[in-house]
Amino acid sequence: MLEPIYLPKLNNLTPTLDSTLFKIMEEAGELARAVLHFLPYENTLVKEEDASDQGTVLLTEVAGELLDVAQTCVTMLFVMEESYGIEVDTLIGQHLSKLEQKGYLFDNRLQYSITTVGDFKYLKLPRLILEEVSLLTTVCKIQEEIGELTQYLGKRAGASGEEADLTKEAALLGCAYELLDVAQCCFTMMYILAQKYHVNIQELRKAHIEKLKRKGYCIDCP
Repeated sequence: MLEPIYLPKLNNLTPTLDSTLFKIMEEAGELARAVLHFLPYENTLVKEEDASDQGTVLLTEVAGELLDVAQTCVTMLFVMEESYGIEVDTLIGQHLSKLEQKGYLFDNRLQYSITTVGDFKYLKLPRLILEEVSLLTTVCKIQEEIGELTQYLGKRAGASGEEADLTKEAALLGCAYELLDVAQCCFTMMYILAQKYHVNIQELRKAHIEKLKRKGYCIDCP
């Protein structure tokens, strides 16, 4: 089980729902590109003695892009809470029920949560028991979930000229659930990186925070 992943609010920026949606599509595309570049090396890094320098560099890029996707999820969750009153932290139960209804298996003896502490979101999501899961299948799943996310903010809300089939509140709630699905995919990939390729996720998170600080996206991030 991974320790909870905690990521900051970008408190030196003023993101909106639309700008963050564009950003998550951008980051997901960059993650997909990084995974495709890494694929020729994925089997050479399973054993440390077989690792190549180029493969290690490309794996680091995959890990960094993954944190960027997860960060954008967290940014959008903060926006939904502050601008639209969605209580994201209360949705974990429904998220787990949705996973079970879809037939996904996970250890339901463990405690999972989404909590807010100051300007940080702490995410503790389950490891799904999936056959033949890989970096490639996971990145494809992330793209699928983002497509469903855009439907809630687009045609289902009537944004493209179609007749809306949801109220604004229902569309926003659906958007929140899809964001949790994207975050769940990120956790699936984190488990792959940690267990198959021995990536230290917490060290990766620290490097991610330092990058955000250098870019001026957040201030007072520990």
